[in-house]
Amino acid sequence: MSRDRILSSLRTSLASSRQWLAAEAARAPHDPPPHVMPPAADLAAQFADELRKLEGRAYLVADAEEAIETIGDLLAGRDASQAIAWDLEQIGLPGLEALLEARGVALLDPAENGVDRKHRLQRLEPARVCLSGVELAIAESASLVLRHGPGRPRLASLLAPVHIAVVRRGQLVRGLGEALATLRARYGAALFAETSNLTLITGPSRTADIEMTLSLGIHGPPEIHVILMDA
Repeated sequence: MSRDRILSSLRTSLASSRQWLAAEAARAPHDPPPHVMPPAADLAAQFADELRKLEGRAYLVADAEEAIETIGDLLAGRDASQAIAWDLEQIGLPGLEALLEARGVALLDPAENGVDRKHRLQRLEPARVCLSGVELAIAESASLVLRHGPGRPRLASLLAPVHIAVVRRGQLVRGLGEALATLRARYGAALFAETSNLTLITGPSRTADIEMTLSLGIHGPPEIHVILMDA
Protein backbone atom coordinates (compact mmCIF):
# COMPACT_ATOMS: atom_id res chain seq x y z
CA MET A 1 0.00 0.00 0.00
CA SER A 2 1.37 3.39 -1.00
CA ARG A 3 2.09 6.16 1.48
CA ASP A 4 -0.75 8.30 0.09
CA ARG A 5 -3.29 5.49 0.48
CA ILE A 6 -2.18 4.84 4.06
CA LEU A 7 -2.51 8.52 4.98
CA SER A 8 -5.88 8.77 3.25
CA SER A 9 -7.16 5.75 5.18
CA LEU A 10 -6.00 7.30 8.46
CA ARG A 11 -7.70 10.60 7.67
CA THR A 12 -10.97 8.84 6.85
CA SER A 13 -10.84 6.82 10.06
CA LEU A 14 -10.09 9.89 12.20
CA ALA A 15 -12.84 11.91 10.55
CA SER A 16 -15.44 9.24 11.27
CA SER A 17 -14.48 8.94 14.93
CA ARG A 18 -13.53 12.56 15.70
CA GLN A 19 -16.78 13.40 17.51
CA TRP A 20 -16.56 10.34 19.75
CA LEU A 21 -12.86 10.98 20.50
CA ALA A 22 -13.57 14.61 21.41
CA ALA A 23 -16.38 13.56 23.77
CA GLU A 24 -14.16 10.96 25.47
CA ALA A 25 -11.34 13.50 25.87
CA ALA A 26 -13.74 16.01 27.43
CA ARG A 27 -14.96 13.43 29.97
CA ALA A 28 -11.48 12.29 30.98
CA PRO A 29 -9.88 13.90 34.04
CA HIS A 30 -7.05 16.26 33.13
CA ASP A 31 -5.36 16.54 36.51
CA PRO A 32 -3.25 13.73 37.99
CA PRO A 33 -4.41 12.33 41.34
CA PRO A 34 -2.69 14.02 44.30
CA HIS A 35 -1.18 10.68 45.32
CA VAL A 36 -1.40 6.98 44.43
CA MET A 37 0.07 5.09 47.40
CA PRO A 38 -1.53 4.52 50.82
CA PRO A 39 -0.81 7.35 53.26
CA ALA A 40 2.45 7.16 55.20
CA ALA A 41 2.76 8.27 58.81
CA ASP A 42 6.06 10.02 58.13
CA LEU A 43 6.77 11.48 54.67
CA ALA A 44 10.48 11.87 55.42
CA ALA A 45 10.81 8.19 56.30
CA GLN A 46 8.81 7.25 53.21
CA PHE A 47 11.05 9.39 50.99
CA ALA A 48 14.19 7.86 52.49
CA ASP A 49 12.85 4.32 52.04
CA GLU A 50 11.85 4.89 48.42
CA LEU A 51 15.18 6.53 47.60
CA ARG A 52 17.01 3.57 49.10
CA LYS A 53 15.16 1.27 46.70
CA LEU A 54 16.50 3.38 43.83
CA GLU A 55 20.10 3.06 45.12
CA GLY A 56 20.16 6.63 46.41
CA ARG A 57 20.85 7.71 49.98
CA ALA A 58 18.85 9.95 52.29
CA TYR A 59 20.18 11.31 55.58
CA LEU A 60 17.57 12.35 58.15
CA VAL A 61 19.16 15.14 60.17
CA ALA A 62 17.81 17.33 62.94
CA ASP A 63 19.20 20.73 62.00
CA ALA A 64 21.65 22.74 59.89
CA GLU A 65 24.61 21.79 62.08
CA GLU A 66 24.03 18.08 61.50
CA ALA A 67 23.39 18.74 57.79
CA ILE A 68 26.75 20.52 57.47
CA GLU A 69 28.52 17.65 59.23
CA THR A 70 26.93 15.13 56.85
CA ILE A 71 27.84 17.14 53.76
CA GLY A 72 31.39 17.48 55.06
CA ASP A 73 31.67 13.70 55.40
CA LEU A 74 30.37 13.23 51.84
CA LEU A 75 32.86 15.75 50.44
CA ALA A 76 35.75 14.17 52.33
CA GLY A 77 34.77 10.66 51.23
CA ARG A 78 34.89 11.69 47.58
CA ASP A 79 38.06 13.79 47.82
CA ALA A 80 36.15 16.72 46.32
CA SER A 81 38.16 19.87 45.59
CA GLN A 82 35.73 21.44 43.09
CA ALA A 83 31.95 21.63 42.97
CA ILE A 84 29.14 23.00 40.81
CA ALA A 85 26.41 24.56 42.93
CA TRP A 86 23.34 26.69 43.14
CA ASP A 87 24.05 30.12 44.61
CA LEU A 88 24.59 29.30 48.27
CA GLU A 89 21.88 31.81 49.24
CA GLN A 90 19.43 29.77 47.17
CA ILE A 91 20.34 26.62 49.11
CA GLY A 92 19.96 28.58 52.32
CA LEU A 93 22.01 26.33 54.59
CA PRO A 94 23.91 28.26 57.29
CA GLY A 95 27.54 27.24 57.51
CA LEU A 96 27.76 25.78 53.99
CA GLU A 97 30.08 28.49 52.64
CA ALA A 98 32.39 28.13 55.64
CA LEU A 99 32.43 24.35 55.20
CA LEU A 100 33.45 24.60 51.55
CA GLU A 101 36.21 27.08 52.38
CA ALA A 102 37.49 24.90 55.23
CA ARG A 103 37.51 21.83 52.98
CA GLY A 104 39.21 23.71 50.15
CA VAL A 105 36.32 23.06 47.77
CA ALA A 106 36.23 25.66 44.98
CA LEU A 107 32.88 26.56 43.41
CA LEU A 108 33.04 26.60 39.61
CA ASP A 109 31.03 29.05 37.50
CA PRO A 110 28.32 26.91 35.86
CA ALA A 111 27.44 29.46 33.14
CA GLU A 112 27.82 27.56 29.86
CA ASN A 113 26.18 29.85 27.32
CA GLY A 114 28.05 31.81 24.67
CA VAL A 115 30.44 31.13 21.84
CA ASP A 116 32.90 29.20 24.03
CA ARG A 117 30.24 26.90 25.55
CA LYS A 118 32.22 23.74 24.73
CA HIS A 119 35.31 25.00 26.55
CA ARG A 120 33.26 26.19 29.52
CA LEU A 121 31.75 22.72 29.89
CA GLN A 122 35.17 21.13 29.66
CA ARG A 123 36.39 23.36 32.50
CA LEU A 124 33.54 22.04 34.64
CA GLU A 125 34.36 18.40 33.95
CA PRO A 126 36.79 17.93 36.91
CA ALA A 127 34.07 18.81 39.46
CA ARG A 128 33.26 15.80 41.61
CA VAL A 129 30.14 17.16 43.30
CA CYS A 130 26.93 19.03 42.50
CA LEU A 131 25.20 20.93 45.32
CA SER A 132 21.60 22.13 45.14
CA GLY A 133 18.46 22.83 47.02
CA VAL A 134 15.03 21.78 45.77
CA GLU A 135 11.63 23.30 45.19
CA LEU A 136 9.78 20.23 46.47
CA ALA A 137 10.42 16.56 47.22
CA ILE A 138 7.87 13.83 46.44
CA ALA A 139 7.73 11.14 49.13
CA GLU A 140 5.93 8.43 47.12
CA SER A 141 8.61 8.25 44.43
CA ALA A 142 11.61 9.85 46.19
CA SER A 143 11.65 12.49 43.44
CA LEU A 144 13.35 15.86 43.71
CA VAL A 145 11.58 18.77 41.99
CA LEU A 146 14.03 21.47 40.91
CA ARG A 147 12.83 24.77 39.47
CA HIS A 148 15.76 26.28 37.62
CA GLY A 149 16.44 29.95 37.06
CA PRO A 150 18.86 32.68 38.17
CA GLY A 151 21.08 31.27 40.90
CA ARG A 152 19.70 27.74 40.34
CA PRO A 153 21.61 26.41 37.30
CA ARG A 154 20.54 23.12 35.79
CA LEU A 155 24.14 21.86 35.64
CA ALA A 156 24.30 21.94 39.45
CA SER A 157 22.22 18.77 39.52
CA LEU A 158 23.39 17.18 36.29
CA LEU A 159 27.07 17.30 35.42
CA ALA A 160 29.14 16.01 38.34
CA PRO A 161 29.03 12.33 39.35
CA VAL A 162 27.76 13.08 42.88
CA HIS A 163 24.63 15.16 43.51
CA ILE A 164 24.00 16.36 47.07
CA ALA A 165 20.57 17.97 47.55
CA VAL A 166 19.34 19.78 50.65
CA VAL A 167 15.65 19.23 51.47
CA ARG A 168 13.61 20.58 54.37
CA ARG A 169 10.71 18.63 55.83
CA GLY A 170 8.33 21.45 54.86
CA GLN A 171 9.22 20.86 51.19
CA LEU A 172 7.93 17.28 51.24
CA VAL A 173 4.68 16.47 49.46
CA ARG A 174 2.97 13.12 49.18
CA GLY A 175 2.59 12.55 45.43
CA LEU A 176 3.17 13.98 41.96
CA GLY A 177 -0.32 15.45 41.71
CA GLU A 178 0.14 17.31 44.98
CA ALA A 179 3.52 18.60 43.77
CA LEU A 180 2.03 19.96 40.54
CA ALA A 181 -0.89 21.54 42.41
CA THR A 182 1.55 23.18 44.84
CA LEU A 183 3.62 24.60 41.99
CA ARG A 184 0.49 25.88 40.26
CA ALA A 185 -0.72 27.56 43.45
CA ARG A 186 2.71 29.01 44.21
CA TYR A 187 3.63 30.38 40.78
CA GLY A 188 0.60 30.17 38.50
CA ALA A 189 1.40 31.36 34.99
CA ALA A 190 4.81 32.60 36.18
CA LEU A 191 6.14 29.07 36.75
CA PHE A 192 8.37 29.31 33.67
CA ALA A 193 8.86 33.07 33.71
CA GLU A 194 12.56 32.80 34.60
CA THR A 195 13.36 29.46 32.96
CA SER A 196 12.07 26.82 30.60
CA ASN A 197 13.21 24.00 32.88
CA LEU A 198 11.50 22.17 35.70
CA THR A 199 13.44 19.00 36.52
CA LEU A 200 12.21 15.91 38.36
CA ILE A 201 15.02 13.65 39.56
CA THR A 202 14.08 10.18 40.77
CA GLY A 203 17.21 8.47 42.03
CA PRO A 204 20.57 8.09 40.30
CA SER A 205 20.65 8.15 36.50
CA ARG A 206 19.60 4.68 35.28
CA THR A 207 19.84 3.41 31.70
CA ALA A 208 19.18 -0.11 30.39
CA ASP A 209 19.99 -1.50 26.95
CA ILE A 210 17.79 -3.87 24.93
CA GLU A 211 19.08 -6.78 27.02
CA MET A 212 18.05 -4.92 30.21
CA THR A 213 21.63 -4.50 31.39
CA LEU A 214 21.41 -1.61 33.85
CA SER A 215 24.00 1.16 33.94
CA LEU A 216 24.16 4.04 36.39
CA GLY A 217 25.36 7.53 35.52
CA ILE A 218 24.92 7.58 31.74
CA HIS A 219 22.63 10.63 31.66
CA GLY A 220 23.31 12.20 35.04
CA PRO A 221 24.96 11.61 38.42
CA PRO A 222 25.29 7.95 39.44
CA GLU A 223 25.18 9.02 43.11
CA ILE A 224 22.27 10.91 44.70
CA HIS A 225 22.53 11.99 48.34
CA VAL A 226 19.63 13.83 49.94
CA ILE A 227 20.09 15.72 53.20
CA LEU A 228 16.61 15.75 54.79
CA MET A 229 16.39 18.36 57.54
CA ASP A 230 13.73 18.48 60.22
CA ALA A 231 14.24 22.23 60.66
